[in-house]
Amino acid sequence: MNGYDDHKNMPILEVESEEVYTVGENSLENEDLTTSVHSLEGAVTSPDTLSPIALPNGRHKHSRNPSNITSASGRTGSLDSVSLGNSNDCSSVDNQSIESPSPIDMTTLEDISLNDDDGNSESGNGRRKSLTTTSKMSLLARRLFKRNEPVVLTTNLIFENRPSNLPAKNPEEEIAQRKAYEEMVAAAKRKEVAEMKKKQRAAEERKKYEEAVAACTNIWLKEIIPEWHSTHNTRKAHSLWWKGLPPKVRGTVWKLAVGNELQLTKNLYYIMVERAKDTLKCCKEKDSNKLQHLSQEAHDNVKSIQLDVLRTFPHLCIFQESGPYHENLLNVLGAYASYRPDVGYVQGMSFLTAVLLLNTEPPDAFILLSNLLHQPCQRAFFRMDANMMFVYFDVFNLFFEESLPPLFNYFNANRLTPDLYLIGWVFTLYSKSLPLDVACRVWDVYFRDGDSFLFAVALGILRMHMSQLLQMEFEIILQFLRKLPDDLDSDLLFDNIRSIGLSPRKFQHTMIELIDMNNSERKRKQGTAATIGGGPSPIAVSSPPVT
Repeated sequence: MNGYDDHKNMPILEVESEEVYTVGENSLENEDLTTSVHSLEGAVTSPDTLSPIALPNGRHKHSRNPSNITSASGRTGSLDSVSLGNSNDCSSVDNQSIESPSPIDMTTLEDISLNDDDGNSESGNGRRKSLTTTSKMSLLARRLFKRNEPVVLTTNLIFENRPSNLPAKNPEEEIAQRKAYEEMVAAAKRKEVAEMKKKQRAAEERKKYEEAVAACTNIWLKEIIPEWHSTHNTRKAHSLWWKGLPPKVRGTVWKLAVGNELQLTKNLYYIMVERAKDTLKCCKEKDSNKLQHLSQEAHDNVKSIQLDVLRTFPHLCIFQESGPYHENLLNVLGAYASYRPDVGYVQGMSFLTAVLLLNTEPPDAFILLSNLLHQPCQRAFFRMDANMMFVYFDVFNLFFEESLPPLFNYFNANRLTPDLYLIGWVFTLYSKSLPLDVACRVWDVYFRDGDSFLFAVALGILRMHMSQLLQMEFEIILQFLRKLPDDLDSDLLFDNIRSIGLSPRKFQHTMIELIDMNNSERKRKQGTAATIGGGPSPIAVSSPPVT
C-alpha cells in the first residue's frame, strides 16, 4: 500500500521485510523527518554504510528509545537505507552540520511523530499506524517532494568524505570502493543488456515461426487440400508434412489421410452416445432389473472410462470434471465402447481420443478413433493379439540391432525387451510419453506413412538418447522411456528418425518375410496333425494403412 491513509498526513512506510511494524507517537516533536533510502539507480548499501536520519535544517537527531518499534511477531527489526529524490539535491545538505551520524536502525528508533503542513502534531490520542511491507521501499516521498526538502542519495554518500568525528577514509580504500561500485553498476548494465537482447531474439524467432506457419497454412488451404487426391502424395506435400501440420489444418488433414473405410456417420455417433448414457445411468441407479441386461464387460467399461478420463493429461486441466472437454471425452469413449463391444474400452484410448478432440469435433473424433483402431498395428495391440504383437516386436528388434548395435546389446544384457516400453508408446501413439506438441507432429507423419513410422519414432528416440541410456540402469531406463523430457527438441528427434532410414516399404517387406518364416516354422513343428486337430491358424498379414 502506498501513499497516505485516512489520516491526511500520516504516510505509510514500506520496508523490505515480511514483518508488519507499528509506529507510535512522541518522537522528534515539531520536526519534519527526512530519511535516506536505497538508491533508485540500483545502488545497494550494506548495513555498515546506512545513512543517518537527516533533518531539514541539516542537523542530526537521535531517537530517544531504542526499543519501541517492533514487528507484529514481537521482534525488533532493522530498516535498511534507501534513497529518494534526485542526486543533484545532495549539494543542499550541509554535511558539516550533521552531528554524531549513526545508521538508521529499528532498534534505535522509538515512536515517530509526523506533523502536517501547518505544524500540527498528529501524535496525540494514542494513534498508531501499522506499516505494511512490500517489495519496494518508500518513506515520506510525497511530503518531501511536495515541500522540495533536501534528500540524500546513498549513492552519493558512498563517495562523500567521512564526518569530522570519524577517521579519514584511506585513499586506497576509497579508490577500491569506487572501483568496486563502478564494476557492480557496469555488471548490472551488462546483464540488463544481455537479457534485453535475449528477449529481442526470442521475439524475432517467434515472429519468423508465426510467419512460416501462416505461409504453410496458406499452401495447405489453397493448394493441397482442395485437390487432395492429386496433391497429397507430391514431394512438396510430403516435405511440408514432415515439418508438422499447422494447427489450423491438422484436423482436416488427419481426416483426409485416415479416411473412413468403416463408412461411419455422425448420426451413428449420436446413437452410440445415447446408448452409452443409458448404460451409465443403469450403473449409477444400480437397478437390479436393468443391470441384468448389461454384460459385465459393459459395466467394467463404464468404470474404467470414468477412472481414466480423470488421469488424461491432468496438467491441462480440461479433461477432468468441470473441464471444457470432460463430457466430450466421456461421450466419445462411451460411444466407441458401445460401437465395438468386442473391443470395449482399453487403457490408452483416453489419450488417443483426447488428442483427437483437441483437433476435431466430437463426431469426427469418434469416426477417426474407430478407423484408427481398425489399422493393423492398433488392432493387434488393442485386441491383445499376442501372436501379432510379438511379430511387431521381432521386426522392431531386427531394425534395432541393425541401426543401434551398442544399445541393442546393452538392452539385451539388461534383459530390457521391447514389450516393456513399446506397448505404452504404441497404445497411446506417444501422446503420453512425448510432449504434446511433439506427439502431434508424430501423429501427422504417422497418418501419412502408417505403422512403420511408429517403430521409426521408437528407434529415433533411442538413437537420440543413446549416450544417456548406456549410462543408466534397468529401472532408470524404464522410467526415462515412459516419460521423456518435456524440453525434447522435435527437430532433433525427426533428424534422428530420418537417420534411421526405416521406410514404409522396407518395414512392410520385413513384416511379410517374418510372418512367412514363422508360419513355415510352425507348420514344420506341428505337421499335419496340428491342422487336423484344429491347431492355430497361420498368421495373416494385413495391408498397411493409408499412405
